[in-house]
Amino acid sequence: MLSRFLLERERNPIPGCFDNKYIILNFVIAGRDTTAGTLSWFLYVLSRNQSIQDKIARDVRDATTGDDGDASGVHGFTTYLTEDAMNKMHYLHAALSETLRLYPAVPFVSSPAGYVRDGLGRMLIVA
Repeated sequence: MLSRFLLERERNPIPGCFDNKYIILNFVIAGRDTTAGTLSWFLYVLSRNQSIQDKIARDVRDATTGDDGDASGVHGFTTYLTEDAMNKMHYLHAALSETLRLYPAVPFVSSPAGYVRDGLGRMLIVA
């Protein structure tokens, strides 16, 4: 989503519009509670199932081990933690997706008082 804002800023360079610091601040503020809630549920689910922990640890270890087979320590881990490595962490992705399915960060979208949504998702005023 941030990349779309950056592309729009390049196409339409209005001073002050699509300013990076405000966009990033908005993401941080909006995502704080939902991210914290999701991570809390994810850690809870992990704490209840040792085999899932082991599979995720193996998935991360396999994805962040270099060609020489060594990713020991924090330095080795951060060296091999790339976007490509993260794309290889299929089990971790599946576990996070399942956590979001079971415990959605935003469980429902409500309509303001006096409004109702029709079958197409449009807001209608209740008379």
